Amino acid sequence: MSNSFDNRGFTLIEVMVALAVFAVAAAMLMLADGNSIRQTRYMQEKVLAAQLADQHLSRIEAEKKWPDTGLSGQAEVYANHDWYVQRVVRNSSLGDFRKIDIEVFTGNKKPEDNDQAMYSLTTHIRKYKK
Repeated sequence: MSNSFDNRGFTLIEVMVALAVFAVAAAMLMLADGNSIRQTRYMQEKVLAAQLADQHLSRIEAEKKWPDTGLSGQAEVYANHDWYVQRVVRNSSLGDFRKIDIEVFTGNKKPEDNDQAMYSLTTHIRKYKK
């Protein structure tokens, strides 16, 4: 008979170390998954904001009206999200053109001066000839 130990299983310390490694790996995967979900949602909102800004620009072009200068804005619901669309029309250095800035913000309230737009679109529009 020999006095050696029977090596058929894991010790309690080995099991605890394996569980700790698994717990850390699982926590990292959950954190990465959460970040991925947040990033996907942000990009979806950015695409919706771009579509809404483009829709407003298309509406301006379809009206074939010389837009008045100044700041205007309105709250809208688009794709089950609340948005605030702000439009700034300025004179251009070229007489027949006006510069139009369209900014889309999340939420349905007028943004503060330091609020960052979700999407911003700038273009120039030419005065229509009759």
